[in-house]
Amino acid sequence: MTTSSGPAGGDDPMRDLPIAEPPQRISGMRLPESWRLPGKPADLDPAADDAWRQTGFQLAEELRLLQEGLELQLAMARTGYTPGARTMTMAAFASLWSRAFLSSTDVVALVRKADYQGATALVRQVVEFVGAQANLGHELDSWRRWAHEAYTRDEATRATAVGVGHYFGGEAIAADEHLRVIYRAASDFARPNFGPTALFVAGDASHERYPLIFADQAFHLGWAQLLLGWLLRVGVTQLHVAMHLAPQFPAPPELRERVVAHAAAVERLLASSDRCRVEEVEDADRRRRHLLRDFRRQSADAPRRLLL
Repeated sequence: MTTSSGPAGGDDPMRDLPIAEPPQRISGMRLPESWRLPGKPADLDPAADDAWRQTGFQLAEELRLLQEGLELQLAMARTGYTPGARTMTMAAFASLWSRAFLSSTDVVALVRKADYQGATALVRQVVEFVGAQANLGHELDSWRRWAHEAYTRDEATRATAVGVGHYFGGEAIAADEHLRVIYRAASDFARPNFGPTALFVAGDASHERYPLIFADQAFHLGWAQLLLGWLLRVGVTQLHVAMHLAPQFPAPPELRERVVAHAAAVERLLASSDRCRVEEVEDADRRRRHLLRDFRRQSADAPRRLLL
């Protein structure tokens, strides 16, 4: 039974008491032994096959750092199953973290075969999962309340009532200078807005022409750099969140040192002046816009600036 607040303005003596810890107990926590880059699908068409090859060659350092970062995430998450940390509070963070981890893996696979628009939507999802963890420390009563009400019997439908448990860590996303920019851009690029749609299907369009390529799967250096760079940045934030959850994930000093070294390597890569990136700018009407820098299909092409 929960001790949640009573009706607003009421005199319920229970309303200011903390919600009791969830009734569930951690009965197991299985993790992959390791993480490896997704394998190449057997049925890629020629354009996607070429994109897979070029991504592996031109963005080898990004892929190496992504593998390193996701391996570190597994190592950090594994510490949550030590006896002192094995609580439902740990499970609250680990459950969201698990979803972020798998979505990150899917982003890598999509970028490698040039499905950039699909990857954009998933990057947004990863940001939401990481932001939710960053904010969860202030919202643990929401988790506890859901846990108490979940897995009960709904007699009307004769079903197990799990409940949605609506939750979104928007405050944490808005407060983080990197997550905020990535989330806004990924959201606008993933939706059916005309400008981003044109970049996905007619990347060489101008005021005079619109060279439509239906279901384009050709390699694009700018999109690949942008998306893998976003994923690296969000992965570092995920590790940063975990580092601040020592009671739930008591990582030893050696592992924490490896995380710090990885974050520094990612920062050096993303600081390169010639890689594609997005910045937020305000136009003359004080509207927030996305400025794409160094956007180009091949490394030999002239870099472009695009304002969306």
